[in-house]
Amino acid sequence: MEVRLALHLPRDAVSVPLTRRILLAALTSLGVTEDCRADIQLAVAEACGNVIRHAGPTEEYAVSVFFDAEQCTIEVVDKGPGLPPGRLRTDGRPGPTDESGRGLHLIRHLADRFDLTSSQAGTVLRFVKRLTWAPDAAIHRLPSQLP
Repeated sequence: MEVRLALHLPRDAVSVPLTRRILLAALTSLGVTEDCRADIQLAVAEACGNVIRHAGPTEEYAVSVFFDAEQCTIEVVDKGPGLPPGRLRTDGRPGPTDESGRGLHLIRHLADRFDLTSSQAGTVLRFVKRLTWAPDAAIHRLPSQLP
């Protein structure tokens, strides 16, 4: 079983809760545990919020979601000017006087894998979260392979 979602959104604050709700509906329907859903929702909200705040002058961005029986992979892509060179910290922790950067740190903490690439052509944030399932999850009743 695989689920793929592709959202192409305006760079507007209203797109953040919309993305969270769509993702929540999919994860809930299949039976992902509440704690796992909360981690994914928070991480995706931070990623989308970063696009809204920092990716100007681009007018839109994309969120791609792929999940299977084991993990959820989310990719948030914008075509903005990219991050300034000093903003891609290798340790993933904001400095004590940094005005921003806590969202990326939070995503790194919530995700099992995290990758951020940025250039003048835009920024790609990809993170992976292992899924945990409720005992009565619909995933357990679906065939693993379609004919």
